[in-house]
Amino acid sequence: MRILLGVHQFFPKYYAGTERYVLNLARQFQRFGHQVKVLTYAFNEDGHFQKGYSPKMYRKEYSYQGVPVVALKHAHQPDDHSFLFNFFDDEIYREVKMMLERDDPYDIFHCAHPFRIASSVPAARETGCKVVAMITDYFLMCPHGIMLRLDNTLCTGPEEGRNCRKYCFSRVTAHTWQKRMAQARDVVSLCDCMLSPSRFLIGLFDYSGVIPASHFALSRHGFDYALKQNWVLKEPGKTITFGYIGTIQYHKGVHIMLEGFSKCSAPQIRLQVWGGCYGDEGYQKRITKMAKKDPRIEIKGPYDYERIGETLREIDAVVVPSIWYENAPLTILSGLAFGIPVITSDIGGMREMVEDGKNGFIFRVGSPDSLAEKMKLIAEEPGVLSSIRKTAGFPIRIEEEALNAEMVFRGLLQ
Repeated sequence: MRILLGVHQFFPKYYAGTERYVLNLARQFQRFGHQVKVLTYAFNEDGHFQKGYSPKMYRKEYSYQGVPVVALKHAHQPDDHSFLFNFFDDEIYREVKMMLERDDPYDIFHCAHPFRIASSVPAARETGCKVVAMITDYFLMCPHGIMLRLDNTLCTGPEEGRNCRKYCFSRVTAHTWQKRMAQARDVVSLCDCMLSPSRFLIGLFDYSGVIPASHFALSRHGFDYALKQNWVLKEPGKTITFGYIGTIQYHKGVHIMLEGFSKCSAPQIRLQVWGGCYGDEGYQKRITKMAKKDPRIEIKGPYDYERIGETLREIDAVVVPSIWYENAPLTILSGLAFGIPVITSDIGGMREMVEDGKNGFIFRVGSPDSLAEKMKLIAEEPGVLSSIRKTAGFPIRIEEEALNAEMVFRGLLQ
């Protein structure tokens, strides 16, 4: 098969979970013998761009870890905010359609995120591709994508834009919201199949009336166990080290973790915080300031995911304190794949991945006190970690995830 994978941003500049999902899937499809290319948007990027097929677009082609990539951008790049409220862009549509007409025909367009590149969906459909979308967040019904209001409370759904205007975007007109919701439904109608890594996401879209549950197929993320080669799990010692691996952003709840850890006075526990700020320098300064108050906390900085085993080597329990409805966090997947218990918030897909007392612990979202209770339990009874490791089990392999996607593709083509 010839497969085009679309994503709103990509390596090497952008390297969060969705980008990693696309890279892992692309490499696995290549191993299966398929021809693969990634289509992305180059926001605020310079470099060796050439004129696109459309006179108002630029493009550049490169390879990342053996995966061919084509990155598009406007000649006069619009404010990124504009993509939040207007899914379809005529220039992107024309550029992608002409690209697809000039290349050898693609069988599948697999869109991993519609932000910035939603116009590629109708372009692909009109050139004969079957279209599959992986929905990993809530962008189709929430411009923020994470269902958090400006006061950082969880949202229950857009209610045709009424909640959005009331809690987050008071200056946006009702007409703009109606247009956005109509375009979101247009994207959905053009997809032959929609995938989700969690049942929670499917349920919330169905509850909100944006995408019926019948449109979805559950597709769990897999882990690349090649990253675990020659890795040996250490037994908990006298010192218990909790670890955070991810981006340092407010909705990730890092402040909740630091506050909860500081409430646990056990002298034999440590906390390592791994990750970059991903553009949120103000929040990173806040986290650094909080960490300086407790000598047991180390701010370790960014890490190389390709060497994730080295990052996890000293960690006895991974903490995922997100305050939004995460669906299939790479941090949970990685921790469990390495046999390390995970402590996570009790909402979203996180609750589906971690079972309290079996492969980790669940604490009340946004509650430092609840998190501190779990940390205190581990500090007082470190043997509980060894017990959990015996019953935890492991996530599916990336090969299985790719095979499941391939079966969906073949079913559509038949």
